[in-house]
Amino acid sequence: MFNRAALAGFPDITQADSDVLVHVGPDGTTMAAIARARGVSKQAMQGAVKSLVTRGYLEIAPDPDDARARRVTHTQKGRDLVATLDLIKSELHAAIEAELGPDRLQDLREALDVATRVATSRKT
Repeated sequence: MFNRAALAGFPDITQADSDVLVHVGPDGTTMAAIARARGVSKQAMQGAVKSLVTRGYLEIAPDPDDARARRVTHTQKGRDLVATLDLIKSELHAAIEAELGPDRLQDLREALDVATRVATSRKT
């Protein structure tokens, strides 16, 4: 997926970047909300967001609803990247379904749901 994103003009995007970008809503999202969604501290999230700001994918502004918070929004470059990743994801899903067929794809999804549930319920 990220190789295709690089070919589409976004050579500097990683899985970790994508994990941040998907949690930014169309009207922006607070840093705290992104951190909660990712299960990390606000301090850890700040570094990831600042990296995306530096590369031109996100911007940070005061939150109009909370003077103590900052709102993270996509720049045009960020919106273009998200649209590109969505398109790539759709194409990959279609290719997988064409290869597996709808019944086997549904079986795979169910198996992955079980694996995810088991993996996330275990305490290490």
